[in-house]
Amino acid sequence: MLPLRLASLTDASLDSPLLLRETGLAAASACILYLALRFQQPWMAFGAAALSLFAWSRTRGHYRQIADIPTARIASAPQGYIELTGQGDLLPEYPIVSPLTGLPCLWYEYRVERGDGQERETVRSGVSEWPFLLSDGSGRVLVETLDARVISRHTQQWQRGEEYFTETVLLKQEALYVLGEHTHPAADAGNSALDRQRNAILSEWKSDQQALIERFDTDRNGRIDAQEWENARQAAQQQAMTGGDTVARRDAIIRKPPYDRPFLISNYSAKELAGRFRRWSWLHLGIFFAALVLAAW
Repeated sequence: MLPLRLASLTDASLDSPLLLRETGLAAASACILYLALRFQQPWMAFGAAALSLFAWSRTRGHYRQIADIPTARIASAPQGYIELTGQGDLLPEYPIVSPLTGLPCLWYEYRVERGDGQERETVRSGVSEWPFLLSDGSGRVLVETLDARVISRHTQQWQRGEEYFTETVLLKQEALYVLGEHTHPAADAGNSALDRQRNAILSEWKSDQQALIERFDTDRNGRIDAQEWENARQAAQQQAMTGGDTVARRDAIIRKPPYDRPFLISNYSAKELAGRFRRWSWLHLGIFFAALVLAAW
């Protein structure tokens, strides 16, 4: 049965689905600030200030990460925390279909609520945790979605009787932005295919000592010292990762980074995301100073 009311997949507002968490934090801070003003309780104002400071730090950090990290090409992307853009596609072994509408997609999140007006309870919900492929013309990488913060412009909402349905998806072949940890599992395994390929490249370079010296002898003393050899090893490692259809390239993964860094997947552009996080950070900072002034007053 089709929904009674179905929102367009292409006309979702930028303001609506993009930063619900930031909206909630700002609303909570403003509510606490209002209660502090009404009941003349300075401790509540300090509470609002603390919450706003946390929200500002969080959104400001997200903005700086998006704005400061340059976009890498998949074929030459280094290991570590990086930013990628490209088109998403399904893995043959993971045919993902949204549960409520049966729409083929890369990722979904849904919620079914029952009730009347504001009195609703969630009867079932779910989120996709299957990976998908990202390609940018230079190569492909596997994107894990587990623990990712997915921000999508494609949200549908409708009602059928006393049930309310919400579904958010990422579609195939649309432009995607990904910020996360880029890793090659083969690079972490001893005696791996990547190790063997790197060593083969180094052996080939060593067979032509003159070319090796011309390329890596940075101090021009006619020999390769320890630091210059390390530079050669890193160059061979990079070539092993990006040259040909190697095991390492097929196993390249974008996943949740360590140290609580943001892991973002979105069909908004980096410019849209950075701008919105920046504006929300200023709003949180404004609430923070207002709360301090109220607490002192």
